[in-house]
Amino acid sequence: MMFIVAVFFLQNSSNRNHEQVVIKNNWNSDSLNNYFYNHFNISLPFGLAFWAEKAGYKLTSCKFYLPPKSNPYKIIRTLRENRNQTVNMVIIPGIWAESLAERISSKLILNYGEIHDELVNPTLLLEYGFNDTTWPTLFIPNTYNISIGVSIEGLLDRMKAEQELFWDSARISKLRNQKLNQLQAVTIASLVQKESNQKSEYKNIAGVYINRFRKGMKLQADPTIVFAKGKAERVRGKEDLFINSPYNTYVHYGLPPGPICIPSIEAIDAVLNYDNHNYLYFCAKSDFSGFHLFESNYERHKKNAAAFHRALNKEERRRK
Repeated sequence: MMFIVAVFFLQNSSNRNHEQVVIKNNWNSDSLNNYFYNHFNISLPFGLAFWAEKAGYKLTSCKFYLPPKSNPYKIIRTLRENRNQTVNMVIIPGIWAESLAERISSKLILNYGEIHDELVNPTLLLEYGFNDTTWPTLFIPNTYNISIGVSIEGLLDRMKAEQELFWDSARISKLRNQKLNQLQAVTIASLVQKESNQKSEYKNIAGVYINRFRKGMKLQADPTIVFAKGKAERVRGKEDLFINSPYNTYVHYGLPPGPICIPSIEAIDAVLNYDNHNYLYFCAKSDFSGFHLFESNYERHKKNAAAFHRALNKEERRRK
């Protein structure tokens, strides 16, 4: 009998190239046996799962690449090595539902569609106090070491715990002093994030939006138009400025319904520590340096804006 078993262990997997193996949360022994038989033509007496368990592998989710012509010894050893597998999942600032779902599904054993659907048509998120417009408030950009087989519930639990750690007593105190709540602060931070790549300007830009918000002015934030259009392109003319969307801050007073991206920690902290000034307007510099000119006077702001648009039109003509 042992001789027969040993012969079975001499067989090789059928893959000719490195092929990804994905072991899922809800599998049982039969699932594991069938997977390796159907994908790699590996079949053992009592099943691969039986021998893997004898070698110390408790059936758990993992993901790895299997070399060509791997024998059962190699497969079982690799399963055992990955039984407590974790990955570093990076959430970067400035992204929306599609990019977030892509990043999570590329690292974890979670389906892209399941993640994306939960963000745009939430059921679980509602239990955490978030909906399809406020969910970016839950995610704090950072690198998280997390079990590769975590469920979507487990992922949301982890993100909620990290969010609560981020909003410590010092940040909560600043919110109260400014008479803002978390959603308002993160929403303003998302506008700041999309307005400039220059972190040194974040506090100034945050100050402009907070000044306009508190004065009851329309925010008139171009990034909200871009978000409403769903296209990363230049805002042009009245057709864009009057686009029908609750996110259009040229039409609607106050803040948009929620953040237009996941803002960076730097952008959030810029809102909490914004520069106290009298500026109500800002415009990109016409030298395309990425910096902005800030103004409290509307007539001067119009001149700055006109100069920038002349330079932008000239550059577009040159490129054509």
